[in-house]
Amino acid sequence: MSTFAHGVASGDPDTDRVVIWTRVSEAGEQPVELGWVVAEDAGLQSVVASGSAVAESDADHCVSVDVGGLEPGRHYWYAFESGGERSPIGRTKTLPAHSEHVRFAVVSCAKFNAGFFNGYARIAERDDLDFVLHLGDYIYEASETPPANQTPGAGIGRPFEPRNECVTLADYRTRYAQYRADPDTQAMHAAHPLLATIDDHELADGGWRGGSDNHKPERDGPWADRRAAAFRARREWLPQRLPDPAAPERVFRSVTLGGLADLFIIDTRTRRDQPVKGPEAASPERSQLGREQREWLFAGLRDSRARWRLLGNSSIIGHTWTPKIPKELRDGLVWLKLMRTDGEGPDADQWDGYPYERDLLLQRLAIPDTVVLSGDIHVAMALELERDGKPGEWVAPEFVTASLTSQNLDDKAGWGYRVRSPLVERELMAALPNILWCDMDSHGYMVADLTPERLRIEWWFVGTVLERTRTERLAASAEVQAGSPLIVNQSFPTT
Repeated sequence: MSTFAHGVASGDPDTDRVVIWTRVSEAGEQPVELGWVVAEDAGLQSVVASGSAVAESDADHCVSVDVGGLEPGRHYWYAFESGGERSPIGRTKTLPAHSEHVRFAVVSCAKFNAGFFNGYARIAERDDLDFVLHLGDYIYEASETPPANQTPGAGIGRPFEPRNECVTLADYRTRYAQYRADPDTQAMHAAHPLLATIDDHELADGGWRGGSDNHKPERDGPWADRRAAAFRARREWLPQRLPDPAAPERVFRSVTLGGLADLFIIDTRTRRDQPVKGPEAASPERSQLGREQREWLFAGLRDSRARWRLLGNSSIIGHTWTPKIPKELRDGLVWLKLMRTDGEGPDADQWDGYPYERDLLLQRLAIPDTVVLSGDIHVAMALELERDGKPGEWVAPEFVTASLTSQNLDDKAGWGYRVRSPLVERELMAALPNILWCDMDSHGYMVADLTPERLRIEWWFVGTVLERTRTERLAASAEVQAGSPLIVNQSFPTT
C-alpha cells in the first residue's frame, strides 16, 4: 500500500490561509514525520510555504496543517512527503478579500453502499469552483444489514467497512478510511477546498443531543462515548479548522465571501432536542439549534453587512407535509421522510418538527437577499418560504440539493427511474404551491453562482450511481434577484 493511500485534501479556506490534510497509511503505532509544501504552481516549483508535521497513531496517523501567509482569491498546489515518497498533488484556493463573483458546488448524502460517487468525480473535473459546500451525511454509520428504518444497499459490490454499524472509534475510523480510499472522493478533495457541516449519519441515524433513533445503550454503550468517538474521527479525517478549539464538538460557524456574502453554516442535529410528534413538538421550549447556536445565528443575521446572506442548512425548512396530499400518495413521502410514518403529520426530524423555533428563524431570515441552501431529504427542490399563518408573506427562497447517492423515491419504491415518482411530485406541488419544482429520483449536486445582482442555482444530475459513469446533465436552474425573495428565471423540466 502507498504511504498516502488516502490521498490529500484541503478545507476551511480563508483569505490568507487554508487547512491541508493527508494520512500516512499502514503506519503501525509509530509516529511518522512528514514534510509539506505549498506552491503557486502545479509543479511545486514556486514554493510559498513549507514545513514539517508528525502523523501520530493517536490521531489515526491523520495530519492537518493550517497554512497561513497566503494571498486571497488564489489557487495553490500542495503535497506531502515521507521516506522519499511524495503524496498526490492537491489544488486548493483561498477565499477572496473582495469579490463580485463566487461560485461553489453544494452536495449532501453520500451513502457508500448505495452508489458510486460520480457526482464527486464530475465536481473534481470542474475548473469554475471556489470551494465545495458539504451539507452533511459525508459518511453513513449504517451496517451492511440495516434495521427496518433504514434502506439496504444497492447490491453493487460496495459493502460497508466495517460491516457492522459504527459505534466505536475504531468503527468510525474504518468507515472514514473506506470513504477516503474511494478514487472519486479523493479526486474531489484534491481539486477543491471543502466547507462542511454535519448531519445525523456522521453520528447515528436520527441523532439528537442525547441519543439517536437506533442507539441502544444496553447494546451500544453510553451515547456520550459514541458521540465523542464520532466527532473525534470526523476531526481526524476531514480537513478543518475548529471554530472554537475550546469546544471541539462545535460545528456551526460563519464564512465571509469577500464582502459579497456571509455564509452561515449551521448544525441542526447534534444540539437539538429529541424529535417528537404531536402537539408537544410546538412547545416554545423545544429547539433544533440549541440556545448558544440560535443566539449566534440570529445575531449574525442581524449584524451582517454583506450583500447576501446564505444559510448552509442540513434540514429542510419548508413544509413537506399537508393534509391535502391524497392518501394513496403518502407512502412515497413517508419513504423520503417528508411526513410522519402514519401519514397524519409532518416528519419530526425536519424543521417541521420544531415549528416554534422555525417561525423565529423565518422572522430573522426575512432580510433582503437571504437564501437557504439545504440537503438531507434526497430530493432536489426549489421552494419559496413563508411564515406560518401568513400566506403570501414571502421570506426567502430555499434550494435543496439531490443526494449524491443515498436512495431516493424510485430507489426505495423499486418502481423504476421517472416511472411513478412524477405523479407524487405533481401532487405534492399541487398541495404545497410554495414548492415550485422537485425531482424525487435523481442524484447529483447543485452549483451556486453568486454576483451582487443575483444568485443562480443549477441542479446537475448524473446518469446513474449504480456504475461509474461520466454522464451528467444540467437538469434545472433558477435565480433570485437582489431585493426580492422570489424565485425567477426558472428552467424547470415538466414533471
